[in-house]
Amino acid sequence: MGKLFLAHEDPQRVRAYATRTGLAGHTRNSLTDLAALERELARVRRDALARDDEELELGVRCMAAGIFDDQGKLVAGLSVSAPADRLEESWQERVKATASQISQSLGFRG
Repeated sequence: MGKLFLAHEDPQRVRAYATRTGLAGHTRNSLTDLAALERELARVRRDALARDDEELELGVRCMAAGIFDDQGKLVAGLSVSAPADRLEESWQERVKATASQISQSLGFRG
């Protein structure tokens, strides 16, 4: 879910975050390079879905979609985590649809 919020943040603040934290990795899959992170955040914005492919914990994959308020501001996210071998790509459309329904109930019309 962290990438979801970073994708909606000002790029200068993302760079400051990367500098401050050093992008320390937790697993061999972690994004520890700013350029790679920026490419991933662009993909998150394009697909409206963030993914964690065993980046925080080996054996666990996640996907998250944004929940927006009536002003179009990202206020929350809906995330699904599962063992890496059980997370199905087909879930992404349901995650996005459910997040969209929640956003609409908050007044989002975008």
